[in-house]
Amino acid sequence: MIIPDIWFTLYSLANKGAIHNKTTITTRELGEILKVSQQTASRRVSLCVKQGYLNRVHTADGMILQITDKGREELLHVLSNLEIAFTPPEDEIMIQGTVITGLGEGAYYVEIYSSKLRAALGFKPHLGTLNVKISDDDSRKAIGRMKNTPPLVLSGFTHKGRTFGDVICYRVKVNNKIEAAVVIAQRTHHSEEILEVVAATNIREALGLVDNDTITLTVIPLHMAT
Repeated sequence: MIIPDIWFTLYSLANKGAIHNKTTITTRELGEILKVSQQTASRRVSLCVKQGYLNRVHTADGMILQITDKGREELLHVLSNLEIAFTPPEDEIMIQGTVITGLGEGAYYVEIYSSKLRAALGFKPHLGTLNVKISDDDSRKAIGRMKNTPPLVLSGFTHKGRTFGDVICYRVKVNNKIEAAVVIAQRTHHSEEILEVVAATNIREALGLVDNDTITLTVIPLHMAT
């Protein structure tokens, strides 16, 4: 985790638009925003650049700065932690659904996102997803509640000339036995009634599941995840 001085510098630059666009600013202006000296502001920017959180170009009018994907991910971690702190405790969120056969694309996408999933979830994901179809109103409402809890966000990237979008994850426990995560891609071919679940193991084999079996996904709040 980055030190407060650095993330607050990134936060201040984000407020100036540096997440989505290149922002021109002088060290004096940044120092005034941060309530520090011009020299301290310059050192903080240099440290952010050195650690890969910022891109910087010097110009006659000041610096052109833009927050990198790495810097954006750090700010998202801070955001998630704040959301956890502000989220009041609620009743357990439980989602029921039936196992179905997917489109056969899960293994490919899990492999592409494997390193990001491992970094976010703490386990190497099995190459494949368990597809769960939701069919009752209570579970639809539970999904809505799940989506109102702080997620883990995997930022998009480019691989071999192809762009892959953001993916959000919610930690769950399958049948109160296997720790896993619901993954929701920014771009997906599935309807909202089908959830994709990843785990460190083949969930079907581990639990002896076949199509049309009913399973329960219990949402694990981030502050309770191991």
